Amino acid sequence: MTVHIQDSPAAAYRRAGEAHDLDALMTTLAADVTLHSPLSAEVTFEGKDQVGELFSVVLSVLSGMRYHSDIGDDRTRALTATARLGDLEIHEAAVVEVDDGGLVRDITLFIRPLPALTALMGALGPGMARASGRPGLALLVGAAVKPLAAMTRLGDRTLVPLVTRPDRR
Repeated sequence: MTVHIQDSPAAAYRRAGEAHDLDALMTTLAADVTLHSPLSAEVTFEGKDQVGELFSVVLSVLSGMRYHSDIGDDRTRALTATARLGDLEIHEAAVVEVDDGGLVRDITLFIRPLPALTALMGALGPGMARASGRPGLALLVGAAVKPLAAMTRLGDRTLVPLVTRPDRR
């Protein structure tokens, strides 16, 4: 069965994200929610506590979250959104699975472009370490990610145009 965006089981999730309302966002999640990180195949956030900690940090670094599409049926939704991280625009796609009670039980995130993804990693890693009471780890993670973020930004602005635009001799 096709479900329209206004009737989507993910509608409350979308509205809460756009409003930057962590409490409302948490009410859309099942107790055993799982979030699959777009940053690492090794990281999965399990349960409302872990996902809530992550969403708290995400909402503190992103602005202007806007959902553009919500496609699927009454159990599985594909959502697309944009947000800002400083001067970078982030494009997100999420596959959201809903349980029998209409709560989000599984979220798989995809982020693009690469410079925005690495900048997000640079913001979330230290933010998560600080939130868990490990400020030393926050410094280490931040220092480790900065070169990667700088390289992807330089590559996107300078190198990619050199190899994708025809030579104009």
